[in-house]
Order: sequence, then structure tokens, then C-alpha cells
Amino acid sequence: MATFQKRGDSWRAIVRKKGHPAQSKTFSTKSRAKAWAKSIESDIEEAVSGGNTSLGSFTLGELLDLHMVHLDRISSRGRKNLAGDRTLRKGLGEETLLSELSYAKLADFCTSRIEVDGVSAATVKSDIMHLSGAITTGTVEAELPTTLKQTMTTWREGLRRAGLIGSPQSRDRRPTDKELGDLLTHTKHNKALRRIRYNDLIRFAVASCMRLDEICSLRWEDVNYEAGTVIIRLRKHPRQKTDQEVPLMGESQAILEGQPRTDDRIFPYGSESVSNGFRRICRHLEIDDLHFHDLRHEGISRLFERGYQIQEVALVSGHKDWGSLRRYVNLKAGDLARKDRDR
Repeated sequence: MATFQKRGDSWRAIVRKKGHPAQSKTFSTKSRAKAWAKSIESDIEEAVSGGNTSLGSFTLGELLDLHMVHLDRISSRGRKNLAGDRTLRKGLGEETLLSELSYAKLADFCTSRIEVDGVSAATVKSDIMHLSGAITTGTVEAELPTTLKQTMTTWREGLRRAGLIGSPQSRDRRPTDKELGDLLTHTKHNKALRRIRYNDLIRFAVASCMRLDEICSLRWEDVNYEAGTVIIRLRKHPRQKTDQEVPLMGESQAILEGQPRTDDRIFPYGSESVSNGFRRICRHLEIDDLHFHDLRHEGISRLFERGYQIQEVALVSGHKDWGSLRRYVNLKAGDLARKDRDR
């Protein structure tokens, strides 16, 4: 029923059965082609006998394709989605059949990410959660067996207990006054940094409390100078794309007004380029373990220190609940004591 054709370095599997349309697919190895053909034959037999759709005919690449289409409709986390998608395709293999997935295979993938790629268990968890989400999409939109979703839950728990995936540690890094001063002085006077306006970006990140992706996506048409607000398009949300109007705090509006209008975007830079450049600046200034995202952390903490309430800070930062916002708040005991004495 199945035939196989060698085409250069690839193998093409063709499955034919009377009364059913012919199906074909190309793989890098003959063993992959045979496994796929076997699963297709099994699917046909189950269809003839009235059985449910088998997961065997689905490859990991096809599942991830389906999931990325789904995420494009509902999510604003574009860069993170793409990163997880690429990592899974490279690490597990696009041609891997879903029927070939196993705990051992996922454990090997996680171990390689940690030991070879040098990433943390929290980063690996992000990859595994992307796969888990893809499986959920497959069970809903492609009617894959729900048992795979249940099995994935068990695998995730096993990976967690083995220490191969884990939650990120709460980060409380804030730049010191000296570090922030050094950054602003260096970026103001270094001519080599003028293509990307780092001085303005750093000041704006602290004043606005925005994420770097959000800063680099701001558009002139979305600024309301009279109201002192700007619309952040497709602001980060765990389940859906959403626009949010936010107040321009502190000097953030003045910084926007000082930008040249050379593009539809106010800061027409790639967020990855800005992030990489910021790391190089920190290395040059011998500032250890400071990320651009820590500037958002600094800005949110400053709002609390200035006496703003939780709901007011959440309107600026975009957080939906106190639990998420709390990790950004690192008030100093001495500051609180002085505030109490001054009352």
C-alpha cells in the first residue's frame, strides 16, 4: 500500500488505498518516511472501522504551524512565540511524529538546552509550555486525541520534579543612582551611539515603565498630547491581543516630543538591536547584571515610592493583578522609615 521514492538526499512516502485519496510526504530519512506511512495506513484503517483520528499522521512541524496561526490570532507575544517555535523545531525535529514523542525524548531535549545551550530551567519551561499549548491547539482545532494533552501534563510534572523545568526566580535588580548616571552620561556624549538614541530610550523606559517591545512599537498617530496619553498597540496579555491607553508619566511626554519624525514609529529601532547594544554599553561601563527590562522595574518601583496606589501603577504598567505587579516592587526599608518620620 505504501511506496517510497529516493529523491536526492530525501525520501518520499506515498500511501494509496482504493476509495481514499493518495497521500504523500517527503522526509530526510527513509525510516521517518516509513513511520509516517505506517501511521497514515493506521489512520485509514481506523477511519474505515469508525475509529477516531489518530495523532500518528501529524508531525511536530505541522502541529507547530497550526499553533502559530492560532497564536497570531489571539496573542501579542510575537517574539517569544517565534523563539519557542524555532527552538522546538530545531531541538525535537520538525519531522518527528507526535506518536514518537515521549518523556525520555523531552527530558533529553531539556537536558541539552540546559547543558549545551546554557539556558536556565525557567527558559526551558517556556519552551515546554509552548509545546503544551500547541498540543492543546491540536486537540481543539485538529481533533487530535485528548489523551495526548493529558499525557503532556504528566510529562510536564515529571520534568519539573527532575529539575529540568522551573519557574523564574523573582528578579529585584534596580540600577543604582551611580549606574544610571553613568549610563546617561555615556549615552549622551558618545557619538557612536547616536544612531540609536539610547539616552532618550533609557530615560523614557524609566519614566514610562514600558517594555522595550512596547517602546519600539509606539506610533506618532497614537499620542494624545492634550490628554498626556499614548496607546500601546497589542500590549502583552497572556490570552489575547489588546490595545491600552496609558498616561505619559514624568518626563516621558517631553521625551516623545523631542524625537525626530523620520518614521511612523517614534522610536524606529529593532528591540533586539537595542537590547544587544544596551548589554554592550553595560559591559563597557563595567555594570554587572543589568538588563534593559530592569529600567521598567526601576520606573514601577519609583511610582510606588512616590505614593501612587496599586490601581494607579497598574494603569501605567499594564499588570492585571497584584501578584504579577508585586515582583517589581522593591521598596527600601530606610526609605519607608524616613517617610514615616516625616509624617
